[in-house]
Amino acid sequence: MTAQTWIDRTRDLLLSGTVESLNRLDGAISAADTATFAVEFSPGPITAGSIIEIGTELMYVTSVSGQNVTVMRGYASSTAASSHADDSIIRSNPQYPAHMILDALNDDLNDLSAKGLYQVKTATFTYSAATQGYNLASDVLAVHRVTFTDESSDKSEPEVRRWSLRRNRDTSTFASGVALVLADEPTSGQTVRVEYKAPFATLPLTTTALTDTGLHTQAYDLPPIGAAMVLMTFKPIARESITTQAPVRRSEEVPSGAISASIRDLRFRRQERIEAEKARLSQLYPTQWLRSGE
Repeated sequence: MTAQTWIDRTRDLLLSGTVESLNRLDGAISAADTATFAVEFSPGPITAGSIIEIGTELMYVTSVSGQNVTVMRGYASSTAASSHADDSIIRSNPQYPAHMILDALNDDLNDLSAKGLYQVKTATFTYSAATQGYNLASDVLAVHRVTFTDESSDKSEPEVRRWSLRRNRDTSTFASGVALVLADEPTSGQTVRVEYKAPFATLPLTTTALTDTGLHTQAYDLPPIGAAMVLMTFKPIARESITTQAPVRRSEEVPSGAISASIRDLRFRRQERIEAEKARLSQLYPTQWLRSGE
């Protein structure tokens, strides 16, 4: 699964089954094709003054002649792609542009890291009796466990009980600015293994694999919910809009506060899921005591 999976799930939450008008490119758009291209089907709602989306790029339509469409690229703070492949989907007048959804997903990944969820990474180094402090990655939130290989058996990993994590170190000594200082001393030459908590990585492209974020698969439902909540705050959810559904809904069918109720329901569900995933992490990585060298 890729970032596009989350984009589609977020859009489904927001549109609630409403299908936007789609078309396809009839021929690739290369870096040299800056303004005009052909569409595969009848342009339909693609008219002068409308907005279309290909990938995460928005384009403003300046004119349409037959099935040839002329556009202004990189519209509304979206980034003009160097190319778009033949048969790429064209979305007409998207209510929730993909680049905005991707930004909201990345914001939510950062929020989840701040709300107590994390990924676990490992780092290793060779211990030297002449060195107490060792450089760690800059993304360390907290150290979970420090072990070392037993010189009598490479299958044994005794735990280093006394250590301290120090930040804002001199980068000429600790490149990341983060140091792990060992108070217990393994034998020189042994491999020390550090398990540490780190924030989730963001998604730079729609094709980026979800596994690259570091989020455990059981929590893959969370970012789309969080992104939908943010986007709903600024634009009514489609099922509660009185203008975007056919037939047009009467105002009495959408009572005051309906949109707020939808956001509240999503927020409640998201918080429940966050607590459940925090409990899962606590089971997988229980808190270790008596390990600080302070």
